[in-house]
Parts: sequence; structure tokens; C-alpha cells
Amino acid sequence: MCSFATVYKFFIDIIMEIRNEYKVRKPVLFENGAIAIAEKIDDFDSQSIVHIDGVMIVLCCQGKVSVDINGQTYTAQTNDLVICLPEVIIENGKISDDFKFKAIFMSVDYAFNMLPTSVRNWDFKMFFEQNPNIHLTESEVSIFNRYFELLKDKFADTANPYREYVINALVEALTYDFHNSFDNLLRSKPHPISSSENIFNKFIEILSTAYPKRRNVAFYADKLNITPKYLSVICKKVSRLNASKIIDGYVAKDIERLLKNSRKSVKEISVELEFPNTSFFGRYVKKYFGCTPNELRHKLNGYEK
Repeated sequence: MCSFATVYKFFIDIIMEIRNEYKVRKPVLFENGAIAIAEKIDDFDSQSIVHIDGVMIVLCCQGKVSVDINGQTYTAQTNDLVICLPEVIIENGKISDDFKFKAIFMSVDYAFNMLPTSVRNWDFKMFFEQNPNIHLTESEVSIFNRYFELLKDKFADTANPYREYVINALVEALTYDFHNSFDNLLRSKPHPISSSENIFNKFIEILSTAYPKRRNVAFYADKLNITPKYLSVICKKVSRLNASKIIDGYVAKDIERLLKNSRKSVKEISVELEFPNTSFFGRYVKKYFGCTPNELRHKLNGYEK
């Protein structure tokens, strides 16, 4: 057995480099500032405790790994999938000499934007915080491997100007493909819902079904008969995201949908989403996406301005 800290220091280095947009070391097959995949381990000097600041999905292809995640010991073997969410503490681990893996790493913002937006998916998050290690069927392993190989192929296709869009589509498709399997897991291993989680789920239900979406926390707090400050505290406790950031994420999906799938003008979209004026809408898009609405529309539809 070799030092598990060495392995997970490698993992966390990738996460930190994704977040800080550094150039990732050679074992990583691809990175674009938001997502990376890897299937090799080099030796790195490391500490015995690491802190995950992103989303890490690791399929154990061979061998065994034992690790403490947030103080709880888990052992993963062949065909086990380990899912670590932001703010996870990993320590006291070991791997077997024959350990092989396939891993996908995502920044917090990338994962939030790519995952389906529903109450059920916040349930998944809560489930995986308590059950980070799950065993996949042979069929599920085959599905994961197919997506992983497709991702490798697309990452290598540097001449394709649409590569990033294809990669994003594959990640989203992988998520949906496993949606049913994870849904069955939730039904088989129900966990008690705390009062905070119950309020949070109601908030997400109101937010996800509202259209157009109000962008102020006070609106949703009023619907829940609580103060905006308390709603923000609950959101931070349950999701580790503040309420405003969650709202912005949902509004952003509506913006993307309208810019990509409709022929409405930027002004018409800003009116439909109840922005006070086109200028304010443009600043909102620029702040969230880093580009103008028209530039975003061009990007979403896969062509240059």
C-alpha cells in the first residue's frame, strides 16, 4: 500500500489548479479552467489531510482504496464510485499497489451550471454528502467508461472549434444518464430531512418553478415566511452557496435558454425576464458570463461574432 495522502494531494492539486486556472500537471488528460479528467497518478509530496474545493468523481477500476471522508471511514473497491463534494475533508487513507481509477474534476461554478436544476438534485447532493461511496452495476460502469472515453477523444480534438460545447454536452448527458440510478438510490436509502433542508427544498421548488424569476432574496423569504437573512443562512448551511448565487444560477439558465433557442431580441428577452431595462440586463449578463448578451448568443449557438 502506498500513501493515500500522495494520491489525494494530486487530486486536490488538480482542483486548486482548475479553480485558479493554472496549467495542470501531465497526469491530467484535459483541463479548461473548469473541468479536468485523469486516470494516472504520479508521486507528489503531500500533507496527510486535504480539503476538496470542487467536485471530484472517481471510479475505482481496480484494487482498493480506504479513506476517511469528513471523519467517516469508507472503503472503495472495483466498480465503486466515490463522489466528493465541495468542503470535504479527506484524511487517513491508503490505496493498494494495483489501484487504477478514472476521475472527473469540476470547479464549483462549472458543476452548479452543468447539473440539472431541480429539488431532486439538491436531494442528491445531500445524499452524497452522507453516502460518498456507491457501488455501480456492470451496466453503469460500462456507461461511465463510454462517456469517459468520449470525453478523452473530444479533449484531444483540439482542431474542433466546437470542442468545449461537445464536452459540456457530454458532461450534462452523463449526469442525466445516471439520474435514474441515483434516483433509485435515494428511494432505497432515504435520509431524514432536517428543518433547514425542508425550508431549502421549498425555496428551490419556488425558485425552479417561478417564471420569470425574481432576483431578490426577500421575495422568496417572504413566500417562506422567514427573513432574507435566515434564508441566506439556510442556503449556506445546506448548499454552501448563498441564496443570491443560487438565484443567479437559475436566472442564468433562463437567459441561456432564451438566447440560444429563441429569435427574440436582447431587449425582448430583458423585458420577458423583468429586467428594468436593456442596459441593466447587459450588465447582469456581463457580470455573470463575462460577455455581452449578443456575444453569449453567438457562443451558445457555436459561431463567432
